[in-house]
Amino acid sequence: MLQKKYFWISLACFYFLFTLSFEIKAVFSDEIKMIDGNTLEGEIVKFNEEAFSFRKKDGSEIDIQLKDVNFISEGNEIIIVNHSKEGLSILRLPKPENISIKDIDYTTTDTLVLPKTEIESTEVADEETEQILEFPDKGQPSEREDQPAAEQPPSVSAEEAAQIEEKEVIPPQRTWKGNVDAGMNIKDGNTESATTHIKGGYANIRSLDNIFFDALILYETVTDKATDEDVETANEQRATGKYEYKHTLRLYSFFNQYFEHDEIERLSYRSISSPGVGYRFIDKEHLKYKAEAGPAYTYERFHGGIIDEYLGIRVGQYLDWRILDTITFYAKAEYVQSAENTSDWRVDSGLGVRHNLTKSIALSVELLDQYDNTPAEGAEKEDRTLIGSVGYSF
Repeated sequence: MLQKKYFWISLACFYFLFTLSFEIKAVFSDEIKMIDGNTLEGEIVKFNEEAFSFRKKDGSEIDIQLKDVNFISEGNEIIIVNHSKEGLSILRLPKPENISIKDIDYTTTDTLVLPKTEIESTEVADEETEQILEFPDKGQPSEREDQPAAEQPPSVSAEEAAQIEEKEVIPPQRTWKGNVDAGMNIKDGNTESATTHIKGGYANIRSLDNIFFDALILYETVTDKATDEDVETANEQRATGKYEYKHTLRLYSFFNQYFEHDEIERLSYRSISSPGVGYRFIDKEHLKYKAEAGPAYTYERFHGGIIDEYLGIRVGQYLDWRILDTITFYAKAEYVQSAENTSDWRVDSGLGVRHNLTKSIALSVELLDQYDNTPAEGAEKEDRTLIGSVGYSF
C-alpha cells in the first residue's frame, strides 16, 4: 500500500511540474479547426511554409502542420485551407459577425456553409483568388500592409466566392487505422503440434494526441505420442494501450499500460503502468524514431498466490522505416527495472517486416524476445517467439 501511495504522489507531482513549465500568460483570439474536427482556441505565434506555432489557452505552445488544418479564424477573416490532389490552396473570406469556425462544416455538395447567413461559397480558390497565407508578428506591420492599396491582392467577397467554379475536393482524412493478423502451423508425423496466434493493432494519429493499442494471443500444443495427450507449450496473451499528448511536433507526454498472462511461466497476470515524456528524434514520412522514459509501477501475480510489486523506471525506443511503398520494417525495445532491487529487470523487444500485397491484405514476419532477469521458479530467463501472419488492414 505504501508503494502505491508513493507511486500516485510521484505521478501527480510529475504531471504538475511538467504542465507548469508550459504556463504562459497571453491573450487569445484565434481559432483553428483541424481536419479531424477538433477546434483549438488560442493565439498564432509564428508561421512558416508548412507549419505554425500556436499558443493554447492553457499557455502551452504546439506546432501544427498546415496539412492538418481545415479552417483558420484570425481577426476579421476566415481562412480556408483546401486539400486537393494538386496540394494545398488558400482562400480568404471576410468573417461574418457572430460566426465561429466551430459552426462551419462541409455539406454533401462540397460547399462551405456559413451558419445564420444565406451565403454558400466553394471551399477552393482559383488562380485569381488564391493568396499566400501570412501571419505577421503581433504588433509588427506586414509586407502586405506596407504595400500601396493598388498593389495589394484583391479581396474576395462572399458573393464573389459563391461564383467560383467548383472543383474536386478531397474529404477530411481519416486519422485512424488498424489491422488484424493471424497464423496457424500444424505439424504431423514424428511430432504432432499445432500453433495458433492472433494479433491486432490500432493507431489514431490526431492533431493534438495519439492513441495506440495492440494485442497478441499465442497458443501451441504438442501431442505426446506415448500418452496421446496434448501438452501446452505456449499459452500467453499480451495487450498494450498507450496515450500520447503532443506538446510540440516532437515533444510529447504519455501514459502506457501493459498487461500479460503466461501459463507456461505460471504468471497469472503482469501489469506495468508508466507515465513519462518522449521525444521524436526523427519524424519523416518514411522514417520515424522516438524514445521515451518515465517512472513505472509493476504488479505481478504468479500461481500459488505469489505477488511481486515494485516501483522503478521504464525506458522505451521505437523505429518505423518504410523501406518501399509496400514494405515496412519496425522495431521496439522496452526496459523496466526495479528501483529497490537493481537485479530485478526485464527487456521486451521485437522486430518485424510487413509487406502489403494489396491495400488491405498483408504478410508479416515478427520476432519477439522477452528477457526477465528474475523469472519465476523453474522458468527460463529468455523467451523467444517467431511468428508469420496473414493480415487484414483497415
